[in-house]
Amino acid sequence: MKTKRLLSFALLAVVALLSACGTTAPTNFYTLSAETAEKAPPGEQKRVLVGIGPVEVAAYLERSQIVTRPGPTRLSLTELNHWAEPVESNVAGVLATNLSRLLPSVHPIARPWTDAEAEYHVLVKILRFDSDSAGNVQLIANWGIQVHATRSMPLIRDAAIKQASIGEDYEAITKNMSLALAKLSEEIALELGKLTGNAR
Repeated sequence: MKTKRLLSFALLAVVALLSACGTTAPTNFYTLSAETAEKAPPGEQKRVLVGIGPVEVAAYLERSQIVTRPGPTRLSLTELNHWAEPVESNVAGVLATNLSRLLPSVHPIARPWTDAEAEYHVLVKILRFDSDSAGNVQLIANWGIQVHATRSMPLIRDAAIKQASIGEDYEAITKNMSLALAKLSEEIALELGKLTGNAR
């Protein structure tokens, strides 16, 4: 009888363990998105090829988990909410789309590209890109524009962008990060338009 009880308890424990495993929440995957408005077509204007990248991100962003900042010196990683691709490649792709919308006469191409194709390169280094526990996003970056022919950097800028919360869940946070990236795109487009003779 004692052996049967022990077997019953063991069977119940296995069933409980399997049930717990079966209820594990699924992992969610997110991407940044282009949030700038589409401009009118360029007509007969020259289409200037612009290389986007390299885009570098702070070491703490080089991971699949989405990082939030609940305190000034504390970071939090979520195990169930991940980026669908590396942050740097996602940022480069979104910047290219945003700039093509803001400057229709410019044709941005994200890395990798053939150097001879691009007349200008937009280089970006992201120092901070995250949300606090309330959903407020902060984007701090250095960026510059390089002339391919001379390898000179006629323009180097710092960006500090704050985007007020639109929600606290990860859907809202990633949307808000995309809106912050759109503001960075607008800053870049303003200067890139001047350099290429296609000011907005």
